[in-house]
Amino acid sequence: MGNSAMTARRFGLLALAAATLTTAAVTAVAGPGSAPADQRPRVILAHGKERLPSTTAQDWVSYGDRTVIATVTSETQLAASDEEIEAGEGYLSRTVTLNVQQQLWARSGAPALPAGLTITADGWAFKGTQKTPIAETEGSRLEVGHTYLLTLDRLAGGAWTTLGGGARVPYDNNVVGNGEYEGSLVTPSSFARSTPASGPDAGPDSDSTAPASVVENTAGQAGSSVATLLAQTAPDPVAQQNFALDPIARRAAVVGATVPQDTYCSLAAPLDRSAGSNLTAAELGSLLEEVAGKATGSAAGSAEKLAAYYNGDTTVTLWQATAAKAMLSADLNNTCRLTVSLDPTPTTPTSPSPTPSSSASGNTGDHTTG
Repeated sequence: MGNSAMTARRFGLLALAAATLTTAAVTAVAGPGSAPADQRPRVILAHGKERLPSTTAQDWVSYGDRTVIATVTSETQLAASDEEIEAGEGYLSRTVTLNVQQQLWARSGAPALPAGLTITADGWAFKGTQKTPIAETEGSRLEVGHTYLLTLDRLAGGAWTTLGGGARVPYDNNVVGNGEYEGSLVTPSSFARSTPASGPDAGPDSDSTAPASVVENTAGQAGSSVATLLAQTAPDPVAQQNFALDPIARRAAVVGATVPQDTYCSLAAPLDRSAGSNLTAAELGSLLEEVAGKATGSAAGSAEKLAAYYNGDTTVTLWQATAAKAMLSADLNNTCRLTVSLDPTPTTPTSPSPTPSSSASGNTGDHTTG
């Protein structure tokens, strides 16, 4: 496949080699109202190394912020790069919108979920006019119409994401392990067999002392069992001491790694349109304050002014905010090659924004435990 380096880059956390597109195992996608099996699209199962552990209950309570029951209500296909369009093949990013129905658990001090929750999910490989869904192994793809049990965390830049494949659990009909997994339909028994075991029955090559995974403990049960399990699980003590840090930095503290220093471009990266940013005015204002601290010249002034506007500073006019947004967008594009969205998701029809956008779906209130 041509342009392999470019395609691998766009797979993000999956870190796919181009060879994956032709050698990965494929299976049928089965979803609500899907076509007969012989007409369903294939699925590329992609192997990748995740940044955070997501298998055990301790993983969830150490690095996750909130565990929720949510249904995928819609998906959005993002544009391919100009290079991929010219080549006629590449990767199409995807975001999905979630309707959060219930919160099962939240760590102490966890940030509040935004009013509308849109996250990045596995997308499609394309060649010509043909698209093939991509699903990360050992995790749900997040298909429209299906319900999931998800552990979510908020990254330093403000973007929300799932903790990892082990924290994207099928939950159709209120049963753990029932629904979509790796792009296919599973039952609790087939789901338990297809997920990696980690407890004393994991096999001769496994660590027999490792704690059982959340899946092993709760497959076939209701979400209340997961809530009870998480409430009874203590976080890693080092992670707990670093709850003020984002989950990536928290994990680095646990393993003793050095956290890369933030830069102007790395702080602004979550604002790129391909990242599916979905921030309130206050969250965007906070992030832009951080961006301003790393910016130089006119970009610093533009970021400061726009941050002040979103933080409710009435001395900054709509005209000034609009001008600052245009200048900062241009600088981020020229300096960082980012095509950014600097409009917040409004929490009310009158939320401040130079160019107001429509609000996303709401979710449940905050019920914190742990």
